[in-house]
Amino acid sequence: MNKKNIYFKYLVISSILFLGVFVVHAQSLDKREHKALKKLNKWNSPIHCYDHMGEVILDSLVVNDTTKEINLFFSTPLSYWPWRTDTEALFRQSLKSVLRGKFKAYDIHVFSGSREISELIPNVFRSTEKVDHKRLSGVSKKDVFIAKEGDLIYNKGLSDNYIALWPSHGLYYQSTLDRWGWQRARLYGSVEDISPMVYVLSYIVPMLENAGATVFLPRERSFQKNELIVDQDLSSEGSEFILSSDSVVAKEKGFVLKDTLFPGENPFLLGTSLKLSKVKGKVATYLPDFPEKGTYETYISFQQSPNNAKQVKYKVNHTGGSTLFTVNQTMGGGTWIYLGAFEFNKGKNIEQGSVEIYGANEDISIDAIRFGGGMGNVARRAGNETNDRHEKPSSAEDKDNETNVILSDGYSWKTSQYPRYMEGARYWLQYAGMPDTLVFSLNDEKKDYNDDYQSRGEWVDYLMGTPNGPQRNRNVTGLNIPVDLSLAFHTDAGITPNDSVIGTLGIYSSVRDDGKFPNGQSKLASRDLTDIIQSQIVGDVRALYNKKWTRRGMWDKEYSEAWRPNVPAMLLELLSHQNLADMKFGLDPRFRFDVSRAVYKGILKFLANQEGRTYVVQPLPVDHMAIEREGDGFVLSWKAVSDPLEKTAEPTQFKVYQRIGDNGFDNGTLVKGLSYKIPKVAYGHVVSFKVTAMNEGGESMAGEILSMGIVDDSAPMVLVVNAFDRIDAPAFVDENNFAGVAWWQDQGVPYKFEYGYTGHQYDFNRQSPWLDDDSPGWGASYADMEGKIIPGNSFDFTIVHGKSALHAGYSYVSVSDEVFGQKSYSLAGFDAIDVILGEEKTTPAYLDSNRDSFKIYTPAFMNKLTEATSGGLSVFVSGAYVGSDIHFTNDSVAEKFASEVLHFRWRSDHAVNKGLIYPVDNVASYFSSTLEFNTDYDEKYYTVEAPDALIPEGEGALTAFRYQQNNSGAGIIYEGKYKAVVMGFPFESIKSELERDVLMKQILLFLKR
Repeated sequence: MNKKNIYFKYLVISSILFLGVFVVHAQSLDKREHKALKKLNKWNSPIHCYDHMGEVILDSLVVNDTTKEINLFFSTPLSYWPWRTDTEALFRQSLKSVLRGKFKAYDIHVFSGSREISELIPNVFRSTEKVDHKRLSGVSKKDVFIAKEGDLIYNKGLSDNYIALWPSHGLYYQSTLDRWGWQRARLYGSVEDISPMVYVLSYIVPMLENAGATVFLPRERSFQKNELIVDQDLSSEGSEFILSSDSVVAKEKGFVLKDTLFPGENPFLLGTSLKLSKVKGKVATYLPDFPEKGTYETYISFQQSPNNAKQVKYKVNHTGGSTLFTVNQTMGGGTWIYLGAFEFNKGKNIEQGSVEIYGANEDISIDAIRFGGGMGNVARRAGNETNDRHEKPSSAEDKDNETNVILSDGYSWKTSQYPRYMEGARYWLQYAGMPDTLVFSLNDEKKDYNDDYQSRGEWVDYLMGTPNGPQRNRNVTGLNIPVDLSLAFHTDAGITPNDSVIGTLGIYSSVRDDGKFPNGQSKLASRDLTDIIQSQIVGDVRALYNKKWTRRGMWDKEYSEAWRPNVPAMLLELLSHQNLADMKFGLDPRFRFDVSRAVYKGILKFLANQEGRTYVVQPLPVDHMAIEREGDGFVLSWKAVSDPLEKTAEPTQFKVYQRIGDNGFDNGTLVKGLSYKIPKVAYGHVVSFKVTAMNEGGESMAGEILSMGIVDDSAPMVLVVNAFDRIDAPAFVDENNFAGVAWWQDQGVPYKFEYGYTGHQYDFNRQSPWLDDDSPGWGASYADMEGKIIPGNSFDFTIVHGKSALHAGYSYVSVSDEVFGQKSYSLAGFDAIDVILGEEKTTPAYLDSNRDSFKIYTPAFMNKLTEATSGGLSVFVSGAYVGSDIHFTNDSVAEKFASEVLHFRWRSDHAVNKGLIYPVDNVASYFSSTLEFNTDYDEKYYTVEAPDALIPEGEGALTAFRYQQNNSGAGIIYEGKYKAVVMGFPFESIKSELERDVLMKQILLFLKR
């Protein structure tokens, strides 16, 4: 390069791009450079520029007169932007346009972070001719690893894709303090070590699996504290292993049940597995002895071999029927392989509580089968751990004053004493048979903190094996699983001194190994993945929740979870768990669902682009469900829900799942239309239904559950209306320096259940300083709820009401409130209406103040109940906010309706904090029993923290029930042309089934008279 033709100087120039100004500091510049800089100083960026991505500085300028090029070298933050073809061209052209003159014929090239910004445009946003083929995996469809009988192949979804995914940190052993503890602080009732699990396990994993993907996690996914092992070596007490074949040819290394695991112990090398040759038919039966009824995640294990069968049959017998899986045993051996979650009854039942294995004249391997997640069993003891804690840049919460301790005989071995799902990856990976020095023990058993975050990426590489194996042995055989990508989900996006939203940060790594994965694929594929997912999240959140949701940068940095995986990898920092403004969103189940859907969509779009195919997004859950009489039978109906954010997410068919009594659901029946003829229901039995929507991209999550029961053809009929749809964040308080989660006002309503809650916030002082994770200051919370599953809205309460009606001699069907409120819905044939309000109440919408959610007293609802009562139909209504939803919304129309139709007035909210109820004397002829509903934590019933006190209104209305704590009114009755019972607490929260049955019988008898 000719020196005379090159003007190269490093300039100290501040570029405040969002103002479009270059500030040139005093420098010795020649005339030509002054001319160029004078022009650039007048430049205004023509594109939107991003806050929170760091200061952008023009570091240097290179002018090449020979090639007619000008190269502008900006600081790294410019590479954090989500570049697109149009914005990159516009950005570059705008720079060129201000230079003009002698530079008019020169090409402008813009560099940042060692790359030209045009390189930073994801393939998915490029025209076909400009696709960077080096970023594509070049991998075609693989052999299916696990297939469930009856499952569809989603060729426009994620069938035959393999995804590694994990939620943040977890409990770890702190050697310097000789204790187990969290890796982050308890703030606003949660902690990052478990709160991302609510996104990952409740939403993201089901969405990915419903699209056909096989998902692997390096942490326990089961919340079931019980664990049962059935194995030919040693089984849990009472459980049996039954070998049905005489084709065993060898015993190989395998799993053995061990109460406690110590350093260096691999449970999959301490026992034996069985190798069988050319086996036909049933091989073995695994019969666990369940300590209690419940949901148990089911895992299998075996030893892999290239000679093993690719279609080994595993039949899981559960209370919902039998589910058949086909497993490819050439991969995934020597660890726990997840099949699914199933309902089992207490005790042993070979027909409804077992797993059978079948062969088809091929070689197979069998080993232990596991049911449930259990408690952590990895033991740790104090050693000489140092304080090298994390590969992130240092921050306040990465600093501590722990002192080192030396191992001595005085320190005992300690397990966490917590459920296994709460522990970090390092410990689950030991229990799951991963090799210690390759995967999870990378720091000589001295630094569990470091081991934990380093192990996750090494585990991904071990899943794949040669040539993509872990750092210490690229050519280890591993598990032979062709992982497509990995995603680490965190909520540590930073802190802010004000109340603005921190927003979403993406991290990837393209630096090491010459920017290539071992298979030659460019690591810029990780940037593509990061950009697509971050863009999807930010776009969806802005559309649904916050128009100004902050998009932070995309960092190309060497974080372990970003650089260790030998596949496209993203470390997602969704929001900041330290920041109250973020957590107002982060604690909302609706936000969690939509963010998780955005993550799933981002993964889908990335993999479809990698594989050169089109994609279809799985539908949203159905709504408007109803069970209605038709002829001499009954029909279940529903409506599809369109997704305004995804045009492809339209359903083409549906699946109806059925449950008999308290059993689990069956495997579903495919339906083309929007209704399903219900098979004849046996007298006296409860049958429940849920429906999912399906298309070429996958299956939706299920909506609400409806149920029905028929005493006989002559029994009176109750209509049970499910009007409890609400899921919601807890209440918040923010008054000057007093701010946080107002749990005493409203604890929120979890989606099904919450397991990311540590305990109530106790420090509300904004000025409280952070000292360490044990004393984090403002936002600090208790730890008494850790490891407890908190019930929320199960969307399955019609069965609770319906069973009590059935026991009282009434048949019943159920309907969603959306259908109930329709003018066309017929009330003919019903003898009473039971409205479930639960913890339904008006919840302000995030973006549209005119579209509040979960409002009880909608015009349609009031009109329908008015129609019913005008026709002499009696009603029973129960809910915690049956009066509050009128009072706190200042709804005069609803107030009049409550007074004139339901005949009550609101007196107070938070009426009591103990749920003891007694009937008043003047209704003794109707109601005679005391009862108790739940106002505190209970593993079976959601908490009713704010029941209403009610008083009767109008002639014929009486107080029927009082709260024992203060004698305020808990419920009223009305007797006139029709009858009504209204309770200020939810019927389904009554803790005793017997008490529910007695009360329902008394209510229905009163309504009948």
